[in-house]
Amino acid sequence: MICDAHIHIGYYPRKGYGRPFYYSPRRIAGILDRCGVGEFIVSSTCAQMEEIGIADVVREAREMKRLAGNRAHVFFWLSGHLYDEDSAMKWIETGLFDGIKLHEGETAWMKYRKKALRKILSVSSERNLLVMFHAGEDADCRPSKLAKVAREFPNVRFNFAHCRPMDEMAKVIVDCPNVWTDTAYIAIDEFPKLRDYDWHGRLMFGTDLPVWQANERVGLTKRYREYVRAFRETGLEAAASAAFRNFVASRGHSPLMGRA
Repeated sequence: MICDAHIHIGYYPRKGYGRPFYYSPRRIAGILDRCGVGEFIVSSTCAQMEEIGIADVVREAREMKRLAGNRAHVFFWLSGHLYDEDSAMKWIETGLFDGIKLHEGETAWMKYRKKALRKILSVSSERNLLVMFHAGEDADCRPSKLAKVAREFPNVRFNFAHCRPMDEMAKVIVDCPNVWTDTAYIAIDEFPKLRDYDWHGRLMFGTDLPVWQANERVGLTKRYREYVRAFRETGLEAAASAAFRNFVASRGHSPLMGRA
């Protein structure tokens, strides 16, 4: 049963719609159930919407946990405005969240909010929270730049999402034993290139569901099945699922590891 390290719920742009479309926990959970997905990591894109508050993100997390139970590892997408709303991060006390997602392109944590970032990662270390960083070709999101925080906080497990650029990400994986990566939004024809690198057991499968619909008129269940099929053809599924379980293992409630 495949594990997906990168899924979203919440408001997000959709091609053909004049305003953000709402992808509910029920809608996304239904797609995952139809496609036979086991555990998954999910965060809310509502964090990007200025009019959405912490209570909305908590409500979504609670609903996803109700629908999927311990299969769902919910991350709190911590944008700058939500941090400013609650710099004490009291939402952690709900017990709903296994980790935090940060996006340097959305909030310049490393560039302008270093003190806040250090606090966030210190709390993550103390509370055993996982951390996902958006990674990519943009200068502020390069894996080699993000590696600085991984080295500063060696007890935090990081997912530098999107596995790009692959060459650079592979080097970071070697240098930082606390960094994982995922395949979210990689083009299907790029999947075979993943076999050219030694990911040291830290490459996870991820999709970025439902982000495809921001740029394409495509059915989500159909595209998800195509994505899974193409990834399985690489022969990396078993290793990716093991990498996922190792990544989340520190949270102590992985149903695929024999826990209910």
